[in-house]
Amino acid sequence: MIRKPYFSLFLLCLPLFSLCSSGNDDPAPAPAPGKEWLDPIRVATYNIQYDNSSDQDNKWTTRRDLLRQLLQSEKFDIFGAQEPYLTQIKDIEPFLDGYTWVGENVIGDKTAQRRHYNPVFYRKDKFEVLDMGSFWYSETPSAPGSKGWDSYSPRMCNWVHFRIRANGREFYHFNSHFDHIGTTARAESAKLLVAKVREIAGGKPAFCTGDFNSNQNTEAYKTIAGSGILADSYVRCPSKTNGDWPTYNGYKYISTPPAAASRIDHVFVTPKDTKVVSWRIVNNSYNRKYPSDHFPVVIEWSLAE
Repeated sequence: MIRKPYFSLFLLCLPLFSLCSSGNDDPAPAPAPGKEWLDPIRVATYNIQYDNSSDQDNKWTTRRDLLRQLLQSEKFDIFGAQEPYLTQIKDIEPFLDGYTWVGENVIGDKTAQRRHYNPVFYRKDKFEVLDMGSFWYSETPSAPGSKGWDSYSPRMCNWVHFRIRANGREFYHFNSHFDHIGTTARAESAKLLVAKVREIAGGKPAFCTGDFNSNQNTEAYKTIAGSGILADSYVRCPSKTNGDWPTYNGYKYISTPPAAASRIDHVFVTPKDTKVVSWRIVNNSYNRKYPSDHFPVVIEWSLAE
């Protein structure tokens, strides 16, 4: 997320307004009897933070190699990133042999060098792109660069229609970044996302990655997770790793997670004929340094045969 001068205060206050994962999440649903499942796909969401030249302690040239180590060790099959500039994406490409990426930036101008992208990185040997598109979180979602409601800046979603090469099955990936200031914008963006998943995916399996800037206690989160169209993968997974950790670290080293951890980065999934096999916050540090001010969230997601 975009770092503001008050982010330290935010971290100090986090336990006061964040939600403990145990008391407010429904138990994971039991697997449907008699179903057979395809091999799981490793899906992740990761806000890697933009190249903030004013933050010398966490500048991109320092973080870049840490990110390389994390991405190469985790080997995600597909992941939605948030915030990188085009120059950062070009730096990441050599780290990811066998991958490519698709997606627009927030103004819909591919020549812009210092604008936030929401790229979708994927393994070329595993997936084939059938279609793709974008929409903006505003009252005019088809207008590139449009800003809606009380949003601080333009926010958008890239979506991709994929086919799995090994078995021909299809799914959709939606990758979003909600505004960090506008409460109304986040609430309305959640409604728009649910409507667009219903419209674009049309009942096919889908998942939504993103930095939603909305924890489990917010209207935006509840709109998505309670929609019946999408469900939180955290809730759908019976066994979680680092489930008591926050997804935002603010570059502050965390040795023990707070008593109440706030998740603002999520992977939402369509619940019908899909299964979340595992869920994990990747909290790797490198000499007590993090590659980004967010942790990636990775799930293993299976389709019914």
